[in-house]
Amino acid sequence: MPETARPTSLSPRFNALPSAFPWTGWRRSAALAIGMASAALTCPGSALAQSAQQIRWCNNEDQATSDQAIGGCTAIIKSGQFSRSDLAIAYTNRGSAYDEKGDQDSAIADHDQAIRIDPKLHLSYNNRANAYGRKGDIDRAMADYDRAIKLNPRFFEAYNNRGTTWRDDRHDSKRAIADYDKAIGLNPKYADAYNNRGIAYDNLGDHDRAMADYSSAIRLDPKMARAWNNRGLQHHAKRDYAAATADFDVAIAIDPGYANAYRNRGSTYIQTLAYDRAIADFDKALTIKPDDTQAFLSRGIAYSKVGDYDRAIADYDKVVAASPRDAGALSNRGYARFYKGDFAGAVADLSPIPASETYPYTALFQFLAQARAAQPTIDLAPLAARMSNQAWPSAVVEFYLGRRDADATLAAAKSDDERCEAQFYVGEWQLAQGQRDAARRLLEDAAANCPKTFIEYTGAKAELQRLRP
Repeated sequence: MPETARPTSLSPRFNALPSAFPWTGWRRSAALAIGMASAALTCPGSALAQSAQQIRWCNNEDQATSDQAIGGCTAIIKSGQFSRSDLAIAYTNRGSAYDEKGDQDSAIADHDQAIRIDPKLHLSYNNRANAYGRKGDIDRAMADYDRAIKLNPRFFEAYNNRGTTWRDDRHDSKRAIADYDKAIGLNPKYADAYNNRGIAYDNLGDHDRAMADYSSAIRLDPKMARAWNNRGLQHHAKRDYAAATADFDVAIAIDPGYANAYRNRGSTYIQTLAYDRAIADFDKALTIKPDDTQAFLSRGIAYSKVGDYDRAIADYDKVVAASPRDAGALSNRGYARFYKGDFAGAVADLSPIPASETYPYTALFQFLAQARAAQPTIDLAPLAARMSNQAWPSAVVEFYLGRRDADATLAAAKSDDERCEAQFYVGEWQLAQGQRDAARRLLEDAAANCPKTFIEYTGAKAELQRLRP
């Protein structure tokens, strides 16, 4: 799926101290740095004794870790040398650091304190909203974003963050787009809002606008790896695999630790039949992100395509262990077991898939696996009743129900892809009936004519391997 930054936690900028110990920048969130107007500093001269390093860490300079930022801000708070407004800023900075560590309760407590000290510090409402959102308290998050925007109607970052909450938590991409529009209107150079609006357009199926927004984000911030990745996904969806690969290449060059970009490029390599490259990319993704079930699922597909069914099944096992009812993992593991000749194992995987998540091809493979394992076959009549007589592969379903013969089934195919599928499914049924020679001829045709990404191509190749004298 497209990549977005987490809602941005922001910290105000202090004016420079006389001894050139400036507070600068914003707390970073998901590698996003934002600048804003300075807050007034009213601390007495004794504040100069405060450690310059602690000040810089609290302000997230010098690539400060969250722990360093917390330590720096804590020193500022305990010093007793800063004005109330400055203390409010230190509390909200520390709250943002706690949020980055995943300690949302401490983050909220610090933002609460900042708001008690300075009820008009709009940044604290934005930052507390982020913490509430990560805790799943969306109502409070939205209320805080609203308050931040009311206090500062030109607060474009808060519009962006509220838009992401509309999109991801309220599942309302239209209202999200309205907020992203407002953020972009206030700051036309705000790359993150373009990237986020692109995701919202993608959710609505408006892929051209999504592509345009990702391109705008890239133009404004050529180092935004997320935008390159997201545009690559759009190219992939349009089957422009060369352009998709080129965008994933850039995302990885910018961020060599970007696991999802490796996974997405690997999926694109599958489409171009570069299976070895795909497996290498999935290996890299899993080295960075060992619990990425999507990478295991995709690598399993690549292993199946090169005939390494045992490794494919091992990868699908990882996904099923994490999510026992994952229909994609169960169906793909069922296919791999079918290719391997473990028809009983294929039945075990394909049978539990809920009817709502079963599409005709899964049902057809289950039917064939049961026939090959000498088990009672499922009743395909309900599937036939749900399908239009004109919809493919209704002809194959009717063939398995005995409502048409092999010749009529083959003749019903109206395209090359449908014809190769018909050859496979009729050949498989003939094989289940012991008609090996007739089956071999049709399976050879299917292997010659099916696109190599089709499950029928892989199935035909596996069967022909077993049929060798």
